[in-house]
Amino acid sequence: MKTFFYGLFSTTGQIGNHLVADLKPTDPHSAVYCSGYELAIRGSRQMYVHQRIYNLDEIRKRLSFSPENPADLVFELLEREGLKGLKQLDGKFTIIIRDPDKTTIVRDRNGEGRMIYFTKEFYTDSYHGLKEFKDFIAKPDLTGITTFLKIGYIPAPGTSLAGVSKIPAGEVLIASMDGFRFEKLFDYEEILHAERKEITLKEAIDQYSDLLKKSLKRRIGGSETVGTLLSGGYDSGGNIAMLREVHPGTIKTYSIGFKDNPASELPYAKMMAEKFGADHHEYLMDGTEIEFLPDIIDYMGDPFSESGFMLNHSAMKMVSGENLPVTIGGDGNDQFFGDGIRETALHYKMQRTGLKPFSVLFDKLSDNSAFDHDNLSFRIHFQNQKILKVMEPVTFGFHDYQLNRMFDMNNIPEHAYLKEIPTHFKSYDELFLQRNYYLHLRHSVNEVIIFKASRLSEQFGVHLAFSYTDLDIYNFLQHLPINLRAKGTVNESMKGKGVTKYIHKQLVRPMLPEAVTNRPKQGGFSPLEIFFNDQKRRQKIYQYIRNSAFAKSLKNREYLEEFFNQYETLAAGKSYWFWYKQVKSNQMLNLLIVTLWWDKNIEGKKTGKLSDYLS
Repeated sequence: MKTFFYGLFSTTGQIGNHLVADLKPTDPHSAVYCSGYELAIRGSRQMYVHQRIYNLDEIRKRLSFSPENPADLVFELLEREGLKGLKQLDGKFTIIIRDPDKTTIVRDRNGEGRMIYFTKEFYTDSYHGLKEFKDFIAKPDLTGITTFLKIGYIPAPGTSLAGVSKIPAGEVLIASMDGFRFEKLFDYEEILHAERKEITLKEAIDQYSDLLKKSLKRRIGGSETVGTLLSGGYDSGGNIAMLREVHPGTIKTYSIGFKDNPASELPYAKMMAEKFGADHHEYLMDGTEIEFLPDIIDYMGDPFSESGFMLNHSAMKMVSGENLPVTIGGDGNDQFFGDGIRETALHYKMQRTGLKPFSVLFDKLSDNSAFDHDNLSFRIHFQNQKILKVMEPVTFGFHDYQLNRMFDMNNIPEHAYLKEIPTHFKSYDELFLQRNYYLHLRHSVNEVIIFKASRLSEQFGVHLAFSYTDLDIYNFLQHLPINLRAKGTVNESMKGKGVTKYIHKQLVRPMLPEAVTNRPKQGGFSPLEIFFNDQKRRQKIYQYIRNSAFAKSLKNREYLEEFFNQYETLAAGKSYWFWYKQVKSNQMLNLLIVTLWWDKNIEGKKTGKLSDYLS
């Protein structure tokens, strides 16, 4: 069944008067037109639910209420316990509640469910659904576009289109005669003031083990065959190890590698698949996958770029042919526990020793082209930013001075995503919690990792479930002493001797092959230069970008030529630092994506593969 939702905020409006002619609502006089949503009605209130909620049975038992329609159960929970009661729902969902005087829209904690885009008059669960409204005109929002070019995505509620907003994950939009306002279902104060109980290491491991098994059981249900994405690390390894303890049936594993890459994780993934008796499948990326970029842009909506998103696309394409009832992914575990403790510790020490002003000064002085070459200056600037801006998304895209070359940044308002980040902390533990909430959960999980995986699984019709994002695991970690999440003192963490995901590794390590547990972590990203390793394709990409409507909108198109020449020099070399190549390739990818997005959404050009645009 095709899923869609078109709605008007006006309770007296008629949807039939606002949609294009080829859309024929079943009731054009209603303010809503939708399909694939469960409906519950109580008096003058209507609730529309699109969901895959994993703990409905537990909620039925607690409420002693067992309707056949899940929407009726969610409605009962709402009416008994208010909006905060919806925090108990574990899974992916979007809930729309229509009252005579207001519209309330709720998104799940990690943004796995349907996104909602809205203007002052209407809303829809599809980015492209905006164009189904007669009066909508697509215009670029330059705040959104420049933010994407810098960090690779546009944090909610901002979007790439003028006059359009989107609802952040884990938040509620309330639209009434008084205007629009957001409420957070999960806020930082709850995390900061959560009681962290004294618990032994063994007790913590045992409780965590039980919760992870429970999470897997919730997600696989009675499936006889279960798929799992398998890299070569602790997260996917933990999934297959614990899955085998609760699932005696068939397990199919899916792994992605990279052609001619000595750091490939495929051998380690194969070891784990063999150890746990899985039917193993592999795919080797060679860079030609960039052909599918226009399709990916269509499904992502706003421009989006991240080092692993092409990997996700290849994985979902591989899994889609299997028709599995569920596939388990390991996304989010790093962030739920609290990743990057070395940078956190260094930032803490830098602030406590009074060195931060020097770091700030260096960051300002290094925002220029002299620090944009593969040399010691670039590496110092790169590392300084990771430590100084420990609460911010890492800039793998274009830096401020580069954006100033392309755009009139003085007349483009800054995105507000940094304004909510706290600037003071009383202790290392408080800094750890601040970073975990404001960076890891609100950005890395909700805006990037779970968002991309969820959208790409939708593209291929794959039921992808994330075991580590389970609500009970989330709550357990918030009450766990921090040294059981990330083991090590500040000084140990500064020196790289801290241990992230401590109890997870303690649980999983004995179950996995030693070759897996004894190797350094690589990370789930693609070496992006493989997408630009064909010289003829690169030249066509340069030509396509320089002649595009996007390029013509820039204040200074000469910078593009400088950038192309710089990239050609990099492509001809063999000994560049990995992270320099990754940053420059990320910048090239961002340019290509925003150009394709502009052609598709602003200019209205519709073609298939990348080669269609380049020809």
